[in-house]
Amino acid sequence: MKIRCIANTGNALSESYLKPEFYFTKEVEFPLTLGKEYVVYALYQSQDNVWYYICDDNYTYYPMQNPAPLFEVVDSRVSKYWRFELAPNGRLEIAFEQWFTDPYFYDKLTDQEEAEVEIFDQVKELMDAEDLLPLDVAVEKLRETVTV
Repeated sequence: MKIRCIANTGNALSESYLKPEFYFTKEVEFPLTLGKEYVVYALYQSQDNVWYYICDDNYTYYPMQNPAPLFEVVDSRVSKYWRFELAPNGRLEIAFEQWFTDPYFYDKLTDQEEAEVEIFDQVKELMDAEDLLPLDVAVEKLRETVTV
């Protein structure tokens, strides 16, 4: 899945996304470049809000969550490495397998634990490689192989 940044400030967000305790305010500026495309490595939906985990412009070794209203979807194909999980509280998460097999994976990743950083590097490389073929080219190749 690939998204394009269409806004990079809190002014573009509805009230439901604003959480001052997490620095999500109308004044916040996200480290995103307008018009730039980003690969989505995970996402979640909770309380009618959708958040994308992407490697933003400050990327070092882990993806950061960013509010969906800052983006438009430019390639809706899902990664073959994604899994889905619906929590009892209704939260929907979509991410690669290790995200779910270890409930502390993301915490360990943000703590820069070596194994988790290595896993994410490998998954990132695989997911980035999926994105090499533009959607219109992929659709055209599919049309060439399918006869009706």
